[in-house]
Amino acid sequence: MVYFVLILLLIVFLIGFSSMADIQLENESYKQLIQSSLLLTIVTAAEAIGILCGFWINDRAVVFIMRIMFAILAWMSCALSFWIIRFPNSSKGTFISIIQVILEIGALYILFYRVDDISVSLQNGLVIQSAPMDVIPITWFQLYIGVFAILMPGLSFLSMLFRLESTKNRLVKQQMAFILIVLAAGGFALYATCVMTNEIAPAFALLFPYVIALVIFLIFWNISRGVLVDFTVIKNSAISIFFNYIIVSILAGVAFALLQPLRRTNSSAFLLIYVLITGGLLVLSYQTSKLTKRIQGAQDTNYSSHFEEQLASIDFTDGLEDIEKKLEDIFKENVQNLSLDLLVESGETELVTLYSSRDKNLRIPLEGKIFDTALNAQQNVIFRTHAENSHELAPAREELLAMFNSTGTEGLIILNEGRRVFGAILIGQRRLGNAYTDYDFEVFNRLYSHFFLIGYYLKNIANESVVGTVNREIQMSGQIIQSIQENMDFINNPKVDVGYLSVAAHNLGGEYLDFIRLSDTRHMIILGDMSGKGINASMSTVILKSIVRTFLNETSDFKQLVQKVNGFIRNNLPKGTYFSGIFALADFTENTLYYINCGIPALFLYNHAYNNTIEIQGEGRVLGFAKNIEKLVKVKKVALNPGDVLLTCTDGLLSSKSIRGDTFGKDRIQRSIIENLGFPASKMVQFLHKEQLDFISRELDDDVSIVAIKCISK
Repeated sequence: MVYFVLILLLIVFLIGFSSMADIQLENESYKQLIQSSLLLTIVTAAEAIGILCGFWINDRAVVFIMRIMFAILAWMSCALSFWIIRFPNSSKGTFISIIQVILEIGALYILFYRVDDISVSLQNGLVIQSAPMDVIPITWFQLYIGVFAILMPGLSFLSMLFRLESTKNRLVKQQMAFILIVLAAGGFALYATCVMTNEIAPAFALLFPYVIALVIFLIFWNISRGVLVDFTVIKNSAISIFFNYIIVSILAGVAFALLQPLRRTNSSAFLLIYVLITGGLLVLSYQTSKLTKRIQGAQDTNYSSHFEEQLASIDFTDGLEDIEKKLEDIFKENVQNLSLDLLVESGETELVTLYSSRDKNLRIPLEGKIFDTALNAQQNVIFRTHAENSHELAPAREELLAMFNSTGTEGLIILNEGRRVFGAILIGQRRLGNAYTDYDFEVFNRLYSHFFLIGYYLKNIANESVVGTVNREIQMSGQIIQSIQENMDFINNPKVDVGYLSVAAHNLGGEYLDFIRLSDTRHMIILGDMSGKGINASMSTVILKSIVRTFLNETSDFKQLVQKVNGFIRNNLPKGTYFSGIFALADFTENTLYYINCGIPALFLYNHAYNNTIEIQGEGRVLGFAKNIEKLVKVKKVALNPGDVLLTCTDGLLSSKSIRGDTFGKDRIQRSIIENLGFPASKMVQFLHKEQLDFISRELDDDVSIVAIKCISK
């Protein structure tokens, strides 16, 4: 029954694979492969039914079911073979359709009129009895095998092989080469499964659908990737694996076998000697690893960690030209590209060159289809191969290819805040002519926050009036703070009075404060503190603020928004970065506030009816540490009545200390709320901050942010 169970498992896999692919993908090429997968599902199901019929039902039912199975198998062979012959063109054509119908009719004729008996069993596998042909010395079923298992796949293989050399598109050429390899390997595997094992285990032939399923899956995986594979990377990886792991593993196995006699007589000595040998082999593996890297070249093909480290090391207090040149050097050292161009927004109509390693003056219009299509597809990194082959980028294909051709580049990184594109990075061809790969695509996407940070900074300090500022740190601080304040949608609702304050201790800070208008009656309020000080914290704040607004366009679920922000901080911002604060959703239709505590140190509610202030924040977890925070954060709700006051602040207020070492603390905040109830919310936060300054009697040591919401009416 092992074969029967294996066949059932394959049916489940094929149904799941076909359903997943059909839901997620729209390309016609994919659809035709999915059709082949569904046909194979029917073939496999028919085989399973045939096996069962062999146990409980008469032989006539088995023969009929097997004839149906082989008829569908012929249909699938024609469909897959003609798809390979046409690839990458997905249109079938009338002539091919006619040929396919003729072949299928021929298959039905052979199976129902020239095949006498078909039996299937777990002992003998498939046994087919067929009448001999009059013209040539073979049976009719052998003709069926010759046409649908040898001739059709063989013609498709030769057709693709002859077209391979003349194909200009590098990605299509790679896909065709991969398909040829898969077909050759699949043909050998089918021969081994159905012929070579016939004498040993005839039932192995029942597993032939596994081979076909693997061929279909590998072809589907190959054409759905849409990015070139760098064969230099494959070669170097194979060499490293062979010398660093395989040889060492073989030697460890040989040592274990040779020491078996000692293991039986003295297990302690065996263990000691084997541990020493294993340790020596690990040292050998390490030394071999360094040697292979030197042989392959100084630059490790897996450059992600080194690339990220160098990007994070850029000092934004350097001059504009120094930053641009360092970015160029970092790219050329790691990515091995020949050129780098930085473009920034000029007005609202185009991107213009800010820096070019080739001294080019490039311009890219913002009004075309390129950026709208890319943003709709949520794809910030685009290589030429994406433009040529990606279904999602098809509306902008001509413009993208024209842009790559006119600029002489191979890659585009789009820098945007929500739907507003403010910059772009153009990457030239690689030094040795190698293609940009799926590995490069993964790295660029993972490090996108660094590119955003650099582009945002360069865009803002490119203003000539700002560049003239002597103190570059203050210059950048001013740009960031101004940007944060201007991008806030301040709450203007007659039911509430909102006041806020955000002060950086040393010009630059990581305080996060934002008001985002969702509708006339709904606002998002975010207050918190990014870990770190100075430039790094400021830039992390800027990045996160932009990303939050982008996420709001993608999700309407409050808790899911916080989960996505947590993932972005953990995966995209510099390691160790975290956010402690609060996400609040204010609904003024009923004066209700929904909030998620993400480590906010204090959230106070003054209740007018009871004339007292209570702390209400509940449990909270900072963002950026845990991989999945779904079960760690909770949505809380508080209703505001006329006269109530809600006040929250960051740790810079609570933890500030006086000269004597006393902490400002929560009690002083609660008293200040009650003492200043008669003032507007803006005055309440100002008075609270003044109390803090009087308390510490010196300059601030930490950044401070405060938000107060006074409920005026229902």
